[in-house]
Amino acid sequence: MILIVLPLLLLLGGGGGAAYYFLMMKPAEETAEPEPPPPPVDPVLVEIDAMTIPVIRQGSVRKYVMVKVTFQVADQDARQLTLTVMPRIKDQMYSALHRYFASIPLDAPISTQTIKKFISKIAVKNLGAENFNRVLIEGVYEKQGG
Repeated sequence: MILIVLPLLLLLGGGGGAAYYFLMMKPAEETAEPEPPPPPVDPVLVEIDAMTIPVIRQGSVRKYVMVKVTFQVADQDARQLTLTVMPRIKDQMYSALHRYFASIPLDAPISTQTIKKFISKIAVKNLGAENFNRVLIEGVYEKQGG
């Protein structure tokens, strides 16, 4: 009788212990507190000189549009790359903005979203998507021409 009861008790005890371990206790990974997120990295900004675009209609300057732009880049290496290729970026930005202002009516409102889209494409093309975060438009100002 003991030969039958003893193995049965051992089997029930082992099964109960295993059930308690797998069903009741949480694994160690779940009970540990999650690691706090890393502190936010300060944005690296590259200010671009204000660009003044003359809007020409019928052979004369009708108004000037000044655009103040800042790039937010990934890190200091991306900042250095931006400063290195800045002449090319500014040249392409002037061309894109001249085309944009030539294509809209004089009295039409200026779309900062469209300007951002043009400048973002130029920045990604020259810096790469991994180095460039976004364009910050600080201001768009108009002045009547002579």
